[in-house]
Amino acid sequence: MVSTSNDGILSEYLIKYALAKSSEHDRPAELLETLYISERFQAGDDLKLVRQNYDHGVWNGVSASEIKRRLAALDEFMKDLARNRAAMWGLT
Repeated sequence: MVSTSNDGILSEYLIKYALAKSSEHDRPAELLETLYISERFQAGDDLKLVRQNYDHGVWNGVSASEIKRRLAALDEFMKDLARNRAAMWGLT
């Protein structure tokens, strides 16, 4: 089932992020999509619309160093999110 709430959608991306990070293969497209979705979440956007309208072209013109910096911030955000969700779901 596909989530429609912002929190539900972000939880799906948390799982996708964990899978991409633990994969033996590079998954840059998935990481960039997750980065975009998480930044839009933090900006307060409606993730259902953001997810429907996502286009990898948003990364055109963004420097590799900027993407690297933003991916590092994503890693910290996802670690915090995982801890918060684990506590919320009673897993800690």
